[in-house]
This record gives sequence, C-alpha cells and structure tokens, in this order.
Amino acid sequence: MDTQVISYTPLSGLSDEAKHLAKNVPEDQNGEIFAITTQKTVFYPQGGGQPSDTGLIALRTSAASKPGLNAEGDGEGNAFQVLLVRKTPDGEILHFGRFPTTGTSSTHTLTQQPALQLAADQPVTLRIDAQKRDYHSRLHTAGHILGLAMRLLAPELGERKKVKANHFPGEACMEFEGLLYNEHKALIQAKVDELVGLDLAVKISWWGEEEVERRKDELDMVEGREVGGMGKVRIAEIGELDANPCGGTHVASTKETGRITIRKISRQKGVSRVSYEVPVLFGIEGE
Repeated sequence: MDTQVISYTPLSGLSDEAKHLAKNVPEDQNGEIFAITTQKTVFYPQGGGQPSDTGLIALRTSAASKPGLNAEGDGEGNAFQVLLVRKTPDGEILHFGRFPTTGTSSTHTLTQQPALQLAADQPVTLRIDAQKRDYHSRLHTAGHILGLAMRLLAPELGERKKVKANHFPGEACMEFEGLLYNEHKALIQAKVDELVGLDLAVKISWWGEEEVERRKDELDMVEGREVGGMGKVRIAEIGELDANPCGGTHVASTKETGRITIRKISRQKGVSRVSYEVPVLFGIEGE
C-alpha cells in the first residue's frame, strides 16, 4: 500500500499511554523504538485476541516497494521494520519499530545512526508480512470454528457461553462457562473436523443496529464490536451457521485453516479452556 507519513516519534517522546501500548515490542540493541503514523494503513493492530501484523515501511522509491520483497527486508537495510501495531483509544494507529542503522566506530565508541530518514508527508510504501498475516488469520478463523462447534454440540455438552478468546500463536484457546473434561476432547475434535471439511465460506459483513438487535441471540459478544461507517457493526460469518461481531482478519473458508488440533482442555473457577492450534506453514515460528 502506498501512503504518506503523518508523524514519527521516538518512544521517549510519546505519552505514557502510548508507551504502555508499546510494552510488548521485542527488545534488542539495534536502535531506538519509534512510532510512525500514516494517512492510511494496511497493518492490522493488535486486538480482539489477535496479534498485530509486522512488516516494513519504506521510502516509495526504495527497493522495498518492488514486487517480490518479503517482510524480512531486501538485504539493504533501507526500510523501517514494523514490530508491533496498536490502536489508541482515539483510533490512531501506531506502527512501532526501528529504523535501519549504520554503525560508525571510533577509538572508544560505536554509535548507531539511522540509515533511513522520514519526514511528515513523506511518500512511503507499507508491506505486511503476508505469511504471518495468513497464519494469524487461520488461527482467528479456527477460534470461530471452535466456538461454532461448541454451539452445535449443545445437545451433548449443554449450552456453553463463550467468555474469552485468544488467537495468539502458541496460546490459542477459547474459554467457555461450565466444566469440560478430557473425555469431551474427541467429540469436540470430530465436530471441528467436520466443519473444516465442509469448506464453509467465511465472509465479512456490516450489519446495521436494527439487524444486530434482531439477531442478537445468535451473536456472542466476547470480542466486542467493530463499529464502522454509518454506525454499522463488522460481522464475521461462517456459512449460514455462525455470525459474530469481530474486527479481526480471517481466511476465506473453513478449509483454509488447515486441520485444527484440539490440544487440551483445562478448567479453573468454573470456566473451561479449550486450547487449539493450526498448522504452521512457510517456516513461520510460533511467537
């Protein structure tokens, strides 16, 4: 995506609230953390139980805007590395990361200088790590499939209201009211496998408040509402079977998640946690 820079600010110059949003930026010694805002963005900010996109912000004339560049960089160190994206309560999207640096040495010191300079209104190209986006999307859709499976299993397991969702790699789980046990694992796995095999379409719709109110009994509000233009609510639908408010990213069908493996079932204080995973593709490591 091509866009323009609005601002770039070192972490030390941000408000305490913005600094708090950056607390999970990976740490290393390769330069100071900055926050960049742009006129528009293709990056998904962390939220709804889903981690943010990562990738690059590069000068539009640089090699990073050429087709085929992956989000690990082009080997020339000429793009801002986006490590975390967060949305402020005011709706501002902050891209946290580091500028590429060049080392200069003297007899006593080694200093790091930014190799890329940005300014307000600077034309830039945004490029997400597409493989990681796909992985996160498959994890998120898998969580919705698991929630649907539990609803369809109500005759066998009883009605189980969703209370929490986590779609992070290595931590993915759905939490439900009531107690589930390991003997239920095979039943849940079979229903999830069935839904994946049906290759049901997954689509995003925008519902008006009247439709949300009319169909509210179908909706689990665990992830909250993403309200867009004209006050409409963003809904993720699975075929004709499931519809839930969701601001996250998804794959186009249940089959595209790959096999969803139910890892384990645990319980605490009257709530059951069903942990799951999807295949890791393209050499992406869990986070």
